[in-house]
Amino acid sequence: MKYLMIENGMGFYCLDGTKASKKTLDKITKEDLLTLIELCVEKEDFEMDQYDVTLVQHAAHQIIYKNIFQKLNDLVQRRVSFADEKVSLYRTAIAKYSSELEE
Repeated sequence: MKYLMIENGMGFYCLDGTKASKKTLDKITKEDLLTLIELCVEKEDFEMDQYDVTLVQHAAHQIIYKNIFQKLNDLVQRRVSFADEKVSLYRTAIAKYSSELEE
């Protein structure tokens, strides 16, 4: 599903992957950004339109889209390592607390 998209020279985002719920990037909130980050890390089907300065004519949308795209793209590239780190972190904590409970 596409969560970050370019249409008609403007940048849009949606939190449920449907075009019906898309909003312009200039209306994005901190909570929306956090939700996008969570979706990016957790969803295997997370998609975004590739950033292209010639496709985004709105100046504010260019800046916002470019920055969000770069950060989310980095997260997509590192998704596997994040999952591994998360499992490792919890495995260590579970082992520690399990041994304490057994004593």
